[in-house]
Amino acid sequence: MLLYRRTREEMPAEPHEVADAEAEGVELRFLAAPTAIRQIGDGLSLRCLEMTLGEPDRSGRRRPIAVEGSDFELPASMIIGAIGQSTNTQFLYNDLPVRLNKWGDVDVDGSTMEASEAKIFAGGDCVTGPATVIEAVAAGRRAAWAMDQFVTRGYVRGEPAAYNCSRGSLEDLGRDEFEARPRLVRHPMPAVPVPERMTGFGEVETGYTEADARAEAARCLRCGCKARFVCDLRKVATRQLVTFTEPLHVRPRVPIVRDHPFIIRDHNKCISCGRCVAACAEIEGPAVLAYQFRNGHLTVGTHDGRPLIDTDCVSCGQCVTACPCGALDYVRERPGVFAAINDPTKVVVGFVAPAPRSVLAARYGKSPEEASPFVAGLMRAVGFDRIFDFSFAADLTIMEETTEFLNRIGSGGVMPQFTSCCPGWVNLVEKRYPGLIPHLSSCKSRQQMMGATVKTHFAQRYGISLDDLYVVSIVPCLAKKYEAARPEFAPEGIRDVDAVLTTTEFMEMMEMIRLNPDEVAPDSFDEPYARVTGAGVIFGASGGVAEAALRMAVEKLTGEKQTEQLEFHAVRGLEGVRDATVTAAGTTVRVAVISGLGNAEPLIRRVIAGEDTGYDLVEIMACPGGCIDGAGNPAPAKVGELRERTEVLFSIDRSSKYRRSQENPDIHRLYDDFYGEPNSEAAHHLLHTTYAAFGDHAVVPPTMPIN
Repeated sequence: MLLYRRTREEMPAEPHEVADAEAEGVELRFLAAPTAIRQIGDGLSLRCLEMTLGEPDRSGRRRPIAVEGSDFELPASMIIGAIGQSTNTQFLYNDLPVRLNKWGDVDVDGSTMEASEAKIFAGGDCVTGPATVIEAVAAGRRAAWAMDQFVTRGYVRGEPAAYNCSRGSLEDLGRDEFEARPRLVRHPMPAVPVPERMTGFGEVETGYTEADARAEAARCLRCGCKARFVCDLRKVATRQLVTFTEPLHVRPRVPIVRDHPFIIRDHNKCISCGRCVAACAEIEGPAVLAYQFRNGHLTVGTHDGRPLIDTDCVSCGQCVTACPCGALDYVRERPGVFAAINDPTKVVVGFVAPAPRSVLAARYGKSPEEASPFVAGLMRAVGFDRIFDFSFAADLTIMEETTEFLNRIGSGGVMPQFTSCCPGWVNLVEKRYPGLIPHLSSCKSRQQMMGATVKTHFAQRYGISLDDLYVVSIVPCLAKKYEAARPEFAPEGIRDVDAVLTTTEFMEMMEMIRLNPDEVAPDSFDEPYARVTGAGVIFGASGGVAEAALRMAVEKLTGEKQTEQLEFHAVRGLEGVRDATVTAAGTTVRVAVISGLGNAEPLIRRVIAGEDTGYDLVEIMACPGGCIDGAGNPAPAKVGELRERTEVLFSIDRSSKYRRSQENPDIHRLYDDFYGEPNSEAAHHLLHTTYAAFGDHAVVPPTMPIN
């Protein structure tokens, strides 16, 4: 028989545990509490009182109250008390007389973990009383930190308590947050049949299979903040000893705003710091975000109240990177990528841009020479079947875009020619400056050129059905997500690029599968696009596109292979506007390089007004510094980090066997086997596109799945 002083509903046990006990013959008697035990002959007698429930106590459960005159006794041969736990500190009495608190637990300094006796540190259940394994592990970490200070410094300075705030328990959260989630029933735990349990004391629950364990874990709603261990705002609050105080007036909860294909706004998390507003206006340039004050609530929205996608938002994502509290976020595509990787019928192709490798190399301590093999090894370890270098597509872009540029010079075409490889910049032209469209190169971006080539040339060469081919791009840019989903890049409903992962997203995938970068073997990129040039690699830095184009243009204009003039330092750097003049074979080419859309506005207005700007070729990148500062990369943590990322790319260029796109043997083979020649009919069909003003008729890419 089991006695419990409350009712079945208040029992601190899972319902299935109570049901199992009854199935095994345990009689449950509720609203009964023991008061005394006495010996009767060879047996025992347990005196009890009947109880009734009163007001809730501090645990939230209703307090049991004794019913006067309700005494009764129960005979027993053995009585087991299970009414609580306490720390057994008797063994410390003679050897280590540490001070105990009023509950009989070891008394310690909460900030240093030091006990009353010198050089003694304590943590876990002997300090807190019965608690969880997680709390014991945390106490062990804090004690180890304190002991390390004591041994290395001779003193212990208390660790500041980590800043924490909470929205409460699951019951405090709005039901609307989970309405879209399917209700999944707990998977039953396999157990030994009841008759077998009655014959011994073996393990009753036999455990889940791996498949069942995964299915059960997938039920988790993950309602906590996923950035809690890496949150910069929390780190600052901890350092400044900020403590959370429950607000006097709870801010009314508002629905999450999903007015963009992949950027999400959660006003409930917004602290009105203004960093997103500043990023949009001062870093990127479009200035579409502004403060809004409605119904006594200060939030950030679009400056005129329209949905974000209908404004001049270029989908760069710099607002997301700037947000310190998760009020702005973007939809992850990694679930679809994992699903494809784990589908045995799929051939999953991944290609990585130059900028992510500079970030990954710096993050994991790799030299520029080690960067590409290291990233190739990471991609292979994550599960990609074929891996390609994005720089190959950059070489392909140079072949097409430079040929188009030289044709414009020769035929008196629309000048200056603006590059079109940055989707954020293209979005701005289509939304704010449609009059500039004739000046844009008709070339697709590197991402879309690579996707189109893989879905045609690669698929045909290896006999892979498009239904079985899944193409993934790893890039430093959020605007690439918008670009890949554009209808014109999904012929017959089949996207050229099925999923776009940011650098941060790829690193999250590594963490999710517990991939240890130190154990990853270097690898190489696959045929038939294995060889790349240094010109393709420097695309990741501002000025890289212009410099790579000049390396080809000068050679084509002179008709001679250039052995000396390979580096054009005038177009390199992090300044917002740079220019250079190059003369070859009597032809002068004037080049401008701009990073940051705000820096491009003066030149754009002059071109639209019909002025002679003095430039023939203009490279524009939406993000300051180019792709190395894309919002898909982790934000730079220190001054000078962007320059370090840039130097990785130029170091790879200097050590490359081929440094001009037109030297790449695999590019030549691709043209010989498939495209014919740059700007051919086949190349125009697959590698070029058209642009149109964004308006009511524009087809917006579909909204991505909810995170």
